[in-house]
Amino acid sequence: MLPNQSPPIYTLNTTMRKLFIVAIICLTGFIQSAQAQEKCLTEIMFREAVAKDASVLQNREALEKFTEQYVQNVQNTNNRSSSVVRIIPVVVHIIHYGGPENISDAQVQDQIDSLNKDFRRLNADAANTPAAFAAIGADCQIEFRLAQLDENGNCTTGINRVYSPLTYNARNNVKGLIYWPSNKYLNLWIVNSIANTNGGPGSVIGFAQFPGGAAATDGVVIKHDFFGSIGTATSSGGAGRTATHEIGHWLNLRHIWGDDAGLCSGTDFVNDTPNQADWTLSICPTFPLTDGCTGPPNGIMYPNYMDYTNGDCQNIFTVGQSQRMDAALSSPVSGRNNLYTASNLLATGTDGTPAVLCSPIADFIPRPLNVCEGGSLTFKDLSWGGIGASRVWSFPGGTPSSDTSAIPTILYATAGTYDVSLTVTNASGSDTKTITGMVTVTTTTVGAFSPFSEGFENGNFPFADWSVYNANGGSTWGLTTVAAASGARSIFINNFSNNDKGPDEFLMPAFNLSNVTGTQMTFDVAYAITSATSTNTDKLTVYYSTNCGKTWTVRLTKTGTALATTANPVTINFVPTASQWVNIPVNLAPVTVSTQPNVRFKFEFTHDSGNNIYIDNININGTITGVDDINAEYASVNIYPNPSTSLSYMNFTTAAAGNVKIEVQDVSGRLISTFSDDLPAGDHQYTMENNLESGVYLVRLIFGEKTVTKKIVIQ
Repeated sequence: MLPNQSPPIYTLNTTMRKLFIVAIICLTGFIQSAQAQEKCLTEIMFREAVAKDASVLQNREALEKFTEQYVQNVQNTNNRSSSVVRIIPVVVHIIHYGGPENISDAQVQDQIDSLNKDFRRLNADAANTPAAFAAIGADCQIEFRLAQLDENGNCTTGINRVYSPLTYNARNNVKGLIYWPSNKYLNLWIVNSIANTNGGPGSVIGFAQFPGGAAATDGVVIKHDFFGSIGTATSSGGAGRTATHEIGHWLNLRHIWGDDAGLCSGTDFVNDTPNQADWTLSICPTFPLTDGCTGPPNGIMYPNYMDYTNGDCQNIFTVGQSQRMDAALSSPVSGRNNLYTASNLLATGTDGTPAVLCSPIADFIPRPLNVCEGGSLTFKDLSWGGIGASRVWSFPGGTPSSDTSAIPTILYATAGTYDVSLTVTNASGSDTKTITGMVTVTTTTVGAFSPFSEGFENGNFPFADWSVYNANGGSTWGLTTVAAASGARSIFINNFSNNDKGPDEFLMPAFNLSNVTGTQMTFDVAYAITSATSTNTDKLTVYYSTNCGKTWTVRLTKTGTALATTANPVTINFVPTASQWVNIPVNLAPVTVSTQPNVRFKFEFTHDSGNNIYIDNININGTITGVDDINAEYASVNIYPNPSTSLSYMNFTTAAAGNVKIEVQDVSGRLISTFSDDLPAGDHQYTMENNLESGVYLVRLIFGEKTVTKKIVIQ
């Protein structure tokens, strides 16, 4: 309500416009300080959008002027512009990372049912509206239907499932993953969690975009456990009212208290909602509830959907709010007026035509899986679209090699890399999903040792025993010669011209650290953000695994500005200078990888809105024990040619730095020649003397008390 009933409703004069702009600037700081209690970010997101694009505020002012005229006309004629129920086509994009946020179709439908009851005032708890407010409870004559045709006219259930880590701490970034035209569909994005104002996890459960913002971000984002009232939302107490609240914003309703931080000077631009000081948070009070803005006898309208009371306490939109939503649906701003047209209902399949069975879409979690020889992996059918009548899995290299169950467990006995395939079929068709090289089975015999150093100077990346993965098959880690912390090459991801969100992973080879204590890892990184004002959730994570990569433990996480190695944002393609590299230690304590016989490290990057990232000089070091035993075991001695008539060569490998002694003896044990030196880890070659007489000789490679003996014949 307008504060103190004055000035007249919907009059947005010059003075008020100035106050409105000042409020945007002044209240932002307060709302951010009160963020710990914010459940809805809609107003904050609006202010952030205005700061980036002044046209957003201009669009709002145009819509307010239209709304003022529309409502005055309705009030003067005492008649709505239309008594027909407006049908809104809906598409639900479930953004998931294989977790509980991948909610069921039934939970989605439950939410749609709740919306239709709330907006038609058919909700059973409408009877709980206090008598003082019940008379102005409104049937908003709005109905929501899941789309049956997609933007290209193909069969759809109105539910999409997108695999992405952006489901965590989500903001507008998830909307870049999938979006259908907002003048044809109401886009709803369902996520695991929503980042608060400071970019971290918070208590935010949803946000919408008011009419007038960018088309590509138009819609509503909601946490999965507040979407509907069944499934993961069973214990939320929300009864699906988070979506009701946020779609109210999407239809241009404001918070009932006017977002004025308790000053009684804000407004929701509706004349039949009592002036209210602040939100009513997480309670269902006893009528009447009064505050500093509105006293007895009726107090504030705490059961209104646009307050913050628990969802099971909310039960009313008012006539004034309904008129305001009518105006939003009648205005050309953001194309809301096209949604319920006969042509759009026909194009989206929401015109009442009976639903048909769509072909299924085969799906399972696409992340690469790792296991040791003899280990087992469990898979899960996550197919969607039309309900599948049957499924067939294919597991080359696994036992069994095929399966028809929803959650098969497969044994992998032999080291190698294997594909996984799933085919689902129903009466309308079939679909197959195959992921090449999804399963990596690692031998229990590991040949890489500490100390280890990789500067990416030699060979093509990924090297042998390394692997690179991108969930979407897009641009990912690769070699570059444009920048390096040292030398001439590093690896990088081109984020500046790449909208792929990842995750982008690379796995290092397995390490035998059984003889290493105090293991340490360092690497060099260069990264820049693109804007100081945007919320950036670019994230680099380093993991380790001691079971061939079947499970991973996080040892380092850096996000956004904490990851940046430049003092200022870089708005062009980022190529780091020498001073823009930072050496990063990875804390491997107190949970240590030392003394473990099979250790793998994984780097993972997820992209939001940042610039390029570069990595160079990955080093693994520690205190080595039992060097001689290790070197003797992995020496890999080879003498050639053998037999020989002239020069012969001995190649061997030292797994770790240490002293090496070479002795050549004849069959009687007489010492012919000797060599001794401290050698670094790596491959080495020793040239045999060419003046040996014909006969048989023994070549002894000595590591302390350990000896490797080979025979050579001189002809």
